[in-house]
Amino acid sequence: MCDSLIKKAKKGDRQAFTELLSAELPQLRRIVRRLIGHPEDSEDILQETVTKAWTRITTFEEKSLFSTWVTSIATRAAVDHLRTQKRWRTEAQVAYANLCASSQDLSGEVMTALSDPEFSYDVQQHVAYCFTCVGRSLPADEQAALVLRDVLDLSSREASTVLGVSDSVLRHRLSAARTAMQDKFEGLCALVNKKGICHQCAGLKMAAGATGAKTLFPEIDDFADRMAVVRAAEPGTMSSLHDIFWRRTKQIEDAGEGSVEPLSGCGENEDASKA
Repeated sequence: MCDSLIKKAKKGDRQAFTELLSAELPQLRRIVRRLIGHPEDSEDILQETVTKAWTRITTFEEKSLFSTWVTSIATRAAVDHLRTQKRWRTEAQVAYANLCASSQDLSGEVMTALSDPEFSYDVQQHVAYCFTCVGRSLPADEQAALVLRDVLDLSSREASTVLGVSDSVLRHRLSAARTAMQDKFEGLCALVNKKGICHQCAGLKMAAGATGAKTLFPEIDDFADRMAVVRAAEPGTMSSLHDIFWRRTKQIEDAGEGSVEPLSGCGENEDASKA
């Protein structure tokens, strides 16, 4: 069936192309959001991917799966976008929390999102959000290697094919990304290190008055534990709040605003290492 659709699409059958692509869109959206985070930017990259895939379908030589080919288009478009953007500070969330604490407008929109009947706090969703946010402080090529291998669980061969690099280059980028992210979270995340300066998980839980299984802080003792949580998390009940976070954080990071020193004290009265 797939081969038949590819042949039709190559001959200019837009309906066949749409049917072919529709099966891949959920994964493409997942990849782009894991890399970009920001909702509107992610949607722009996804639309760019659809356009490029359609205009280039006649060049698809079928040496790899269609899913690998279109994933490569999406991933490289996301990487190209990230290269044009200012890399974020590791402590971007701390700067945002500090500004929220001193701004009625910023804190008000967060509280409105928290009071939405469809909102509920899910710590795994927030850990995954945090991972992508901190990932925006990495070089784009390293972030892409990390997401493809450790979040989406692609094989080394698949990931290197998607990125268009050799296995040795992929290994180098992946090693650098893993080391950098471990170091960043060691000094940042209070779930990893009790001396971590960011207490956003605990602060949101307190603000939401959250209880239940999805609010239990996971045991995160090392990078592998964090990656397991990130892999398992999917967008859900915190999506509207996270979209606010993405939009505001991008504005703040583009402008270089906010102190990265922990001034707000958000969540510090709760032991973030326990449920």
